[in-house]
Amino acid sequence: MPKNETGTINTVIGKGSEVEGKLSVQNSIRVDGRVKGEVRCSGLLVIGEEGVVEADIQAKEVVVGGKVQGSVDASHKVVLQSSASVIGDLKTKLLVVEEGAIFQGSCTSGVPEATSEAKEK
Repeated sequence: MPKNETGTINTVIGKGSEVEGKLSVQNSIRVDGRVKGEVRCSGLLVIGEEGVVEADIQAKEVVVGGKVQGSVDASHKVVLQSSASVIGDLKTKLLVVEEGAIFQGSCTSGVPEATSEAKEK
C-alpha cells in the first residue's frame, strides 16, 4: 500500500463497490466506488476520478478527483483536482483548486485570525 505524510492508505472502496452509513477509518482511505452517509478519517481521504461520495466528510486531508455532494471539513488541506465536482461547503486551512474543477458552495479557508480579545492580552 502507498504511504503518504498522513499515513498508510489501509482502506480502499473499489470501483463497483457501494457503502452506505457511517464510515470511520484510522489512517487513510481511497474511494473509487460510491459512499453515502458520513465519512470520518484521521488521515488522507482520496476520492478517485470515478469515486462518488454523497456524505459529510471529516478528515485531515482530502483529495477529490471524482464527485462529492456534502460538507467537507479538513483540518489540514483540500485539493480539488481538475476532474473534481464538489457541491457543498468546504472548511480547511489550505485549499488547492486545479483548473477545470467544479465547486458550488461556500468555503472557509486559512487560519482564523485571533479575536480582538486575544489580541489585547
